[in-house]
Amino acid sequence: MIDRSLFNVEDFLVDNTFQLYCAGTDKLCISYWENYIKAHPEQETVIAEAKRLYVILSGNKKPLNKQVDLLKNNIEPQNEADIIPIHKNYMWLKIAAAVLLMVGVAVIFKNNPKENTPKVSLVTNFSTKGGEKKKITLSDGSVVLLNAKSTLTLDKNFNEKNREVNLVGEAFFDVTHNKSKPFKVHTEDFDINVLGTSFNVKIYPGEATSETVLIKGLIVMEGKGTKGSSITLRPSQKVTFYKKVDELPSNIKPQKPSVVHPQIAINQYTKVNDSTIVEMAWTQNRLEILDQTFAEVKGDLERWYNVEIIFNDREVEKYRFTATFRHENIEQALKAFQDAEHFKYEIKGNQITISK
Repeated sequence: MIDRSLFNVEDFLVDNTFQLYCAGTDKLCISYWENYIKAHPEQETVIAEAKRLYVILSGNKKPLNKQVDLLKNNIEPQNEADIIPIHKNYMWLKIAAAVLLMVGVAVIFKNNPKENTPKVSLVTNFSTKGGEKKKITLSDGSVVLLNAKSTLTLDKNFNEKNREVNLVGEAFFDVTHNKSKPFKVHTEDFDINVLGTSFNVKIYPGEATSETVLIKGLIVMEGKGTKGSSITLRPSQKVTFYKKVDELPSNIKPQKPSVVHPQIAINQYTKVNDSTIVEMAWTQNRLEILDQTFAEVKGDLERWYNVEIIFNDREVEKYRFTATFRHENIEQALKAFQDAEHFKYEIKGNQITISK
């Protein structure tokens, strides 16, 4: 039995039944929380704040049941005696059918990425090349550290009407707190709703996985094409999206074939030496490799050293390495790998061919 009497705002926000109550989509949850609030008046202020933040993080959408009630009240005539009941019922049936049609179209539109138009008008771009990082201070005071081969694009109304950005690649965000104007990160696989927090997002095109790591604060992630489902992250948690079933680790059970990809895993971020967070090492100019295959670190090596790596042997791709690189060049890194596994490499310009 969960003891909710000591819940703070974050505890309520990450409680699934409370989310369903705020969304107005589950009658049992609505009934439970209405009774709970009556029985715990001492938590009224905290619960009200949690509901307010839920509305902000969900895009200021009214609960579904409230939307339907509001629509019904607005369209029903004030003088009911002037209308025969059967006509009134028929009018409501037509309106209900129209609402269902609009909801159906909205769901189809949302889950058809080919027909979906951009949510924001993106005009201001920041980008980095291979081997380059860039620190950006936004107009709202938020700081973004952009990793190699990444692009951050701002909405033209950023910090005026909204705080929305689009990311391709990897970036660390330290977001300035603003309750009335949440920060939102759009990516290819998911959207992230933020109030004031620090987190890292890694989502490179063509790679088998994408991930988000929360350092502090609270974020709500919404997967693309998942019918509005969301994940609320606590500090030190990491969400990994596996875009291909054959890339799943052995300890993660794949979902049914009918379930839309990506597969999702939630873990803690990885720490070494009780101080270094592997997923954040790049922000401190370190490349941390922890029991990863050659194939898994290929993209990181290419971006870190601004090179292209080609494997001529599938077996070499499976070699596993653990290493830390700071100031080493690519050849020094490859020689360090050779101390652990036998392979050959040839460097021609920025292209590196690796064979057994």
